[in-house]
Amino acid sequence: MSGMTQEIELKFRLGPGAAARLAAHPALAGEDSVQSLRSVYFDTPDQVLRRAGWGLRVRATGRGFVQTLKGQTGGDVLNRAEWETSVPSEALDWKALKATPAAALLKGRRRDLAPCFASTVRRRTRLVAFDGAVIEAAYDEGELSAGDRVEPLRELELELKDGPPQTLFALARRLSADIALVPLFESKAERGWRLAEGLERAPRTALADPLPRALSAEAALRRTALAALGQVSANAELLRRVRRPEALHQLRVGLRRLRAALSVFKPLLGQDAAPVVAELKWLAHETDAARDLDVFIRDVFHPAALETPDPDLAPLGLRLLAARSGAYRRAMAAIDSPRYAALMFEALAWIETGAWRSDPDPVRTWRRQRPVAEFAAEALQRLNRRVRRGGRRLDRLDAAGRHRLRIRVKRLRYAAEFFAGLFAHPRRERRFLKSLEQVQDRFGALNDLAVARDRIPAEARLTSPEIAFAAGRLVGREQSAAVLHAASSRAFARLSRVRPYWRG
Repeated sequence: MSGMTQEIELKFRLGPGAAARLAAHPALAGEDSVQSLRSVYFDTPDQVLRRAGWGLRVRATGRGFVQTLKGQTGGDVLNRAEWETSVPSEALDWKALKATPAAALLKGRRRDLAPCFASTVRRRTRLVAFDGAVIEAAYDEGELSAGDRVEPLRELELELKDGPPQTLFALARRLSADIALVPLFESKAERGWRLAEGLERAPRTALADPLPRALSAEAALRRTALAALGQVSANAELLRRVRRPEALHQLRVGLRRLRAALSVFKPLLGQDAAPVVAELKWLAHETDAARDLDVFIRDVFHPAALETPDPDLAPLGLRLLAARSGAYRRAMAAIDSPRYAALMFEALAWIETGAWRSDPDPVRTWRRQRPVAEFAAEALQRLNRRVRRGGRRLDRLDAAGRHRLRIRVKRLRYAAEFFAGLFAHPRRERRFLKSLEQVQDRFGALNDLAVARDRIPAEARLTSPEIAFAAGRLVGREQSAAVLHAASSRAFARLSRVRPYWRG
């Protein structure tokens, strides 16, 4: 293969009819080049390339065949390493792979490589001059296929050919003023894999992605934030196709992880993250009611209805289901709105090109450049101290105080997950995380009880006295607040006895 090149590109999901609007957009003036492309992706049965962050394909272009090895690791959606060469057919050229990182991974496994899935698209390409840069704009429309499974594709790719990366975002921002552009955080290869495995409708959870000890704190924040934003995006895309309570939950987990990352890494940042945080809070708020009703129906209503059939519960069940449908309509209206598209784009732009990355303040510059292991030890110590200080008089805290402590515990847990594996005490780390999880679960049960008592009647509009009374009976079946307070106190006491693992 030819030597490694570095692609700098952005990808966006587009809606129907976008091709005509793109073709006529004044910021994309130029002549089209149109190709029909078929790409076949290869890997071993145990997905050795995919697990290492690589995708291997052979593409038929109409002018011949091109074999490409492309890498995307560490959640990076902007930069990708690429090895590419012309080959005589759609079959893999093993000799061309020998000059790439795949050679070591595939040593002795040449015969195991096989086609896994394919993409077929019609691509319209233009070279665009914009703000002194040269950018290739490519619009793909077609499908991914794996066996008898098919998924439509409709996306725009902006690839920087010459100039600073900021111009990619400047052009995308110009286009988004007229066309809804929603960033895509997953490659065609990753979407093809899910299709091949029958997981295209599975919610996307946070993936373990251990940070190298020598990675800078700046790179660690970028990697962690991109992963969380990608989790939000993937579950939003899934919710557009099918209403899944777990997908909504995982979208909200992604939002919380991103907000936690911005809080944990706050010493690196100035004030420019504030607009991103405000929009993340907006999206969380728009999905609150749907999640509250999902949890109440799953954990309170369904168990009661199954345990003891009660005719008085039927009207309540209908009211809850109607309220949940309305709450999901509100959540989906947010996800389908221009505001959501702007949130995802501006959050990505802030992560990649925000002022925080070039802030000349010497203290923040030093903090950005520090090894993440050093930063993590201080961050975990600071967060752990705040949690322990907040829980010293746990039995005397009012509801607002417990809520603030619960947020601190959750932030500490996310930080511990972000920095997992950086320290040489894995057993102590597991004990600490387990204790944190127990405290969070106990506080979560208290929060669920408060939501059931205080928010469900309003969110479900339980105005009928009979229906409201039935809901009150259900809530009364749950553990009392006193029992849950005692359980949370015991869990917190156990956490207090666990030795911090980030210190020797």
